[in-house]
Amino acid sequence: MEFTRDFFYDEVRSGFYVPGIVKRAWGAELTILLEIDRICKKHNIPYYLGYGTLLGAVRDQGFIPWDDDIDIMMFRGDYYRFTNLLEKELPKELELLSIEKDSEFRGLNAVISMTRERFQNDIFQKYCAFPYCTFVDIFVLDELAYTEEEESYRRSLFRLLLKIIDIMREKGEQSEAVEEELKGAEELFQVRFDRNVPMEGQIRQFMERSFQCFNGRGGSRIATMPIYMMRGSAYPVKAFDTTKYLSFCGKEFPVPGDYEKILEIDYGDYRNNVKAGGEHDYPFFKTQEENVKHELGEQWIFEYCFSKEDLEREKVESCRELVLKTADQLLDAQKKLVEDYLSENTGDVLSSLSARQAEAIALGDLIEQKRGEGTEAVALLEQYCEALFEAYQSLHESKLKEEEQDSEVSSEEKKELCEKIQKPASFLKHLHSTLEKEWKREIVFLVHSTKFFESVRPLIDALQDAGDADCRLMPIPYFDSRGDGSFSKIHYEGKEFPAKYQITDYQSYDFAKEIPDVIVINSPYDDYNSVWTVDPFFYSKEMKKFTGKLIYIPWFVTDEIDPQAEEDGKAFYNMKYYVTVPGVFHADLTIVQSAAMKEAYLAKIESFYGSEVRKKMEKKISGAGSCLFGEKKGQGTKEVLEEFKSFLQK
Repeated sequence: MEFTRDFFYDEVRSGFYVPGIVKRAWGAELTILLEIDRICKKHNIPYYLGYGTLLGAVRDQGFIPWDDDIDIMMFRGDYYRFTNLLEKELPKELELLSIEKDSEFRGLNAVISMTRERFQNDIFQKYCAFPYCTFVDIFVLDELAYTEEEESYRRSLFRLLLKIIDIMREKGEQSEAVEEELKGAEELFQVRFDRNVPMEGQIRQFMERSFQCFNGRGGSRIATMPIYMMRGSAYPVKAFDTTKYLSFCGKEFPVPGDYEKILEIDYGDYRNNVKAGGEHDYPFFKTQEENVKHELGEQWIFEYCFSKEDLEREKVESCRELVLKTADQLLDAQKKLVEDYLSENTGDVLSSLSARQAEAIALGDLIEQKRGEGTEAVALLEQYCEALFEAYQSLHESKLKEEEQDSEVSSEEKKELCEKIQKPASFLKHLHSTLEKEWKREIVFLVHSTKFFESVRPLIDALQDAGDADCRLMPIPYFDSRGDGSFSKIHYEGKEFPAKYQITDYQSYDFAKEIPDVIVINSPYDDYNSVWTVDPFFYSKEMKKFTGKLIYIPWFVTDEIDPQAEEDGKAFYNMKYYVTVPGVFHADLTIVQSAAMKEAYLAKIESFYGSEVRKKMEKKISGAGSCLFGEKKGQGTKEVLEEFKSFLQK
């Protein structure tokens, strides 16, 4: 299956953040599903999308945002036909795992799973560079008893067997309590369990055989028995009398003819888009992380490791700040000139006058280079230099005259000289305020994709309308990742931004020379997104070297997340993919969508790195709002602008 490159990119669907690594899982699962589909089509074996996958096909034409697996259904007879073909039909990197095949298998249902061969490069790329073992769930459909009395009795027997398994897990297979229960079960079922073989597998295999005991008797209802035992969900057989096809991620797959009835039984009002639900086993691969991390060793590149140094930063003065500082230093030096003259340090005064003139000329050249000719600030500096030169000439002539005549300068001449030395300061008094007016703060916005531009566009517009900042929109290149740390094709969308915005070329802009007042980043991941990355030069850890104020504004908003709410469990888990990432820690300010989301950010940070780090981050995260909310009162562009401007003044 050919995937579009943006299929794998992080996105927000229905208010839920779907990270790139889950998208890779989706792609890998679809690849397995297509292998199953190929085999079933080749041998005319019916199967159907089921559960969350069926719901996604109907409601989203793809995965439900908070789902992370693929479910299919097969009738028992079709399942056996299918499994008998797998040895010769399945590619080497896939295998069947089931309780029939392996008594130590502990899944509720059979799966077609990847093997360890997934790390071979060609296989790794075939399955979308997903580093974990993924699978497709196969739920087998068996008939229920013809009468409710028979089925009720069977359910009670299954509950007894499940009770024995629970006791085994709690007290051990060799415990007296287990032995007592086993003897009762053996007498009831007229079977004999081998005490020399692991017991749980024997019981589960016996249950699997028992699931089939009413097949072929003409019952009107069917079910996947493990789910039926837990939820009581059963379907009318006639719902499967015909087969329809629905689109799922751009491909057509079979579904039961009366799929609406199936979904009503499983979900009730299935058209209602309910929240994601608790974390529990989401995502399915989280239990594999430590094993894969150990397996890959130094090749493990998928997780950011926080360092306290990431919260530290060296002081960086912007070009504008350096210019204003130089102007203030000139004024302070001018005051000292007068003091030195009154102390009769003529030689020091002459040297200082010459040095100040050189500094003023250099400052004027810099201003003209950055702001062009004809500025008021340069005019003031030119007048300042002329006054310096006049003072220097007068003082130098007075010194020569004093040496030639071997006599002191008269008090009246001293007064005139003092006035000339004081005069240059008059041109510096307004230099600082003039520079502040003419040399606006320079703010560089780094945006890699036009899709994310809307998260900062209203802020750029508002700053430009206010007229107190020079905003540079700098589209930056980004790469798709192959999943192993290497990059594939470079992408640059500079020509796709709206024509009304002047684009600053990232290749010609010299950050080390320009030193902007603020750099705004839109991507916080640096090299810890599994699917894409901006050019490494623009990582947050690099950008903070070139500005004293690095601000991160997320490209997205989600539904509000309550870390304590069960229904937000999956959403809170996924915050690890956009909160515990480098940009949030390197940034001097992160502006998130609300005060409540600020608390969610801090809760996620604390869960990873402890209360001490949380306390430090409290000052670095603002819940002012998001430009994506437009003019929403209390959370929109106005509040973001106010927070932004307030931070600029610090």
